[in-house]
Parts: sequence; structure tokens; C-alpha cells
Amino acid sequence: MPTNPVSSPCNSATGLHYEVYGSGEPILAVHGLGASLYSWRKLKGRLTNHKLILVDLKGHGQSPKPHDTNYSIPEQAELVLQFIREQDLQNLTLMGNSYGGAVSLMVAIRLCQEEPGRLSKLILIDSAGYSQDLPWHLKLLRLPVFGWLTLHLAPPSMNTLTVLRYSYYKKRLIEWNQVRTYAKPIGSPGGRYALLQVAQQAVPDTFEELTAQYPTICVPTLIVWGREDRVIPLGIGEKLEHDIPDSRLVILDKTGHVPQEENPEETIAAILDFLKDPHPGQ
Repeated sequence: MPTNPVSSPCNSATGLHYEVYGSGEPILAVHGLGASLYSWRKLKGRLTNHKLILVDLKGHGQSPKPHDTNYSIPEQAELVLQFIREQDLQNLTLMGNSYGGAVSLMVAIRLCQEEPGRLSKLILIDSAGYSQDLPWHLKLLRLPVFGWLTLHLAPPSMNTLTVLRYSYYKKRLIEWNQVRTYAKPIGSPGGRYALLQVAQQAVPDTFEELTAQYPTICVPTLIVWGREDRVIPLGIGEKLEHDIPDSRLVILDKTGHVPQEENPEETIAAILDFLKDPHPGQ
């Protein structure tokens, strides 16, 4: 199937850069910290009868990287919520990976409270969602001096490759073009500034308030997890399955933190099964 966008890449009124692939019911995909919409490239043209909308979060990819401090998860969620309303996305499936999963959880809670008919399904892929011991590279970025030194003294490609190697189980699958694409934004002063802001604000002060609201999520939820994820361990996925009422967990063996990149075939199969039948056995 063709993988060229059905509409030219563009910026929304929120300023967020996005691309659209295919046609049908909308799926909005939200990437992880330090990544971009590029992380969903292997899903292009694969989600039959659905319109795949890929968005760059603020401070990521080709979206704006303003020199402000409004990079928290609640602020990212507010921009995504504005984007959904601006694009008038109905019967929406919201999908998030890692940090983008935490953003998606917050958006889903808001939609269930404010516009329960707009959201149809939620897909969480190795999603952040609870307080946890942070991976070492994120801890480093959160240190005021060491984070700055890491991004300014080490080549962007070296930093990117280090993080990808930690995120992947099968490290041989890492592609040089992947390294180059993720490294490009942090080669600029604006990109480095934004990444430091995102990292420093990656753990919301309101995390406990957020997790207490997971039982209010009002749509069927698929949780996909790489069994060998070292960034956000499988126990977080099991906890999400316990706390979100209408949810099911699919575990992918020999897979790390970004299944949509490392193990796209099994990830796509799990997504398609869920889209076809959110309530198997009922």
C-alpha cells in the first residue's frame, strides 16, 4: 500500500506538525520523549480502513521548540486535546508510546469527562503511567549541569544511538537512518533546549492524581508491551491493565521499549485484532 501522506505535512493551529496517511476512522499516534512522528513509520499503510494521523509533540520533530517552560505532560496533553478538537476527530482511536502514552492517558481522561462520545478506543504501547525509577539517560538529562553538558559536548548521533541501544532488545535492528533522524533536532540550540525542558518536566507533580483517575477511562483499551523493556518495565503494563477497567494486555517476547519500531509485525497484528474486535470473547 502507498505510504505517502494523503495530505501534505503541515502545522495545525496549535503549531503542531502532523501528517495523515490512509482514510477511514481516525487513529492519532503520539510518540515518546525525544522521538517524533517518525517512530510510527512502519505503521504507514498497514492499518486498513483507518486514517493514521501522526503528530510531533511540542519540542519534538518539526513542531515548534519555543524558549519557554511549558513542556509538562499536562501542557502537552492540552495541545493534543486542542489538536483533536481543531481537526474535529470523531470516533477516535488514541495511541501513545512511552511518554506519549502518559500524554494519551491524560487526554483520554479529559475526553471521557468532557466529551465521552468523541473517543472510541485507547492504545498504550510501553506507556509511562506511574511513578517509577527513571532510566539512567533520563536521570542524566534531568541534572542541570550534566544534562546540558551531555547534549552540548557529545555528538547528537552518539546520544541517540546510546538511547536506542538501551531501548531495543535486538540491537542489530537499529538503523543508521533512524539514528540520523532522531539526532537531527538535538543538533540545534532550540532542539537541545526543548529536550532538556521535556526531560526535567517528564514526571508530573500530579502523577498520583492522574493515576487515581485511570478507573474513569471509558473506552476499550489495548496495552501492548515488550517483555524485555528496560525503560518502562512490564510491571507498569500489568498495573495499567489492573487499573483501567476495559483493558487487555498483549505481551511481545524478545521486544524492548518501542515495539512499533523493533517488532512492527506483531505490534500491527495486535492493533488490527483490537480494532476489529475490542471485546474478544464477549
